[in-house]
Amino acid sequence: MISYRITKFDPNKRNQEGHYLDDSEWTAISDIGNPKYKNTTYQDYEKIETAYVESVKLILNEKNMKTLQTDSIELHNSSTDFENFKNDGRLKNISIDFNEEIQRLKENTILEFNEIDKIIRLILRETIWMNLIHSGIKIIFGYDYYMYVECLELKENTIENIEKMGLFVEPNIEQTVVCN
Repeated sequence: MISYRITKFDPNKRNQEGHYLDDSEWTAISDIGNPKYKNTTYQDYEKIETAYVESVKLILNEKNMKTLQTDSIELHNSSTDFENFKNDGRLKNISIDFNEEIQRLKENTILEFNEIDKIIRLILRETIWMNLIHSGIKIIFGYDYYMYVECLELKENTIENIEKMGLFVEPNIEQTVVCN
């Protein structure tokens, strides 16, 4: 298995320890419109979010996988929280039925291919959290828009297609816990 770090962050802007040096990069949906993060627009945000979703789909297609399973799931939000997320714009362009789609999520829930898009967006928007797994693959979402994929070697074509969407694919980079 190889661990890939797939992010929007250019590896050329890292120091020798791997720390990203550009403090003007947004790292969450809550950074939209903040001058500190170049006044990122929702459209800019959604373009990158979609690239993350599509990169997972490309990998699943390469590996001939049509489902993923929830792992290490953390659901700390209520239907009221999701109403607030909707009102503050965090759920913009996402139609969600809390009772049907969120409350049903448990450890080891099987997600069909058509459900994966929405789940990844909800993870990236910090409304739910989990890893996504299948036999031979593990997708880990870290803080600050970091995503790690552990799987057998990806085909060069898959990596190129992910990079064409504006993401960077770095092989042999495992998730690390950073303590300040």
